[in-house]
Amino acid sequence: MTTQTQLKIVPAAGRIGAEVHGVKLGADLEPAVFNELKQALDQYKVLFFKGQNHLDDAGQEAFAKLLGELYAHPTVPVKENSSAIFELDSDKGGRANAWHTDVTFVPEVPKYSVLRGVEIPSVGGDTVWANTNAAYED
Repeated sequence: MTTQTQLKIVPAAGRIGAEVHGVKLGADLEPAVFNELKQALDQYKVLFFKGQNHLDDAGQEAFAKLLGELYAHPTVPVKENSSAIFELDSDKGGRANAWHTDVTFVPEVPKYSVLRGVEIPSVGGDTVWANTNAAYED
């Protein structure tokens, strides 16, 4: 078990998202830290973790497994040597430049998505999120 630093959660916008500081993601998170992250995820819907350069594909999947069973995209092949990673590589023509929802067309919609930016441009490359719970309530 690794030693965790103090967790700090900073809201990123009025209705969705928070930056999380003071945690090194992996399969070995202390239960109290993981529970705090789950509570923040329930509250903010999207969590941003910067500086997680230690994560590779296996580390990302190991962390994601803490959230539940991994789910491979039903219409897109998984990345080689992974069990559920959908690689979106702009160098290979991959991009998501239209509004979309992730895998909402299946009978049992996955509860979470875990995204990892491997190469992020200094300008652009943003991902936009929407809080459909807030939209529905309003």
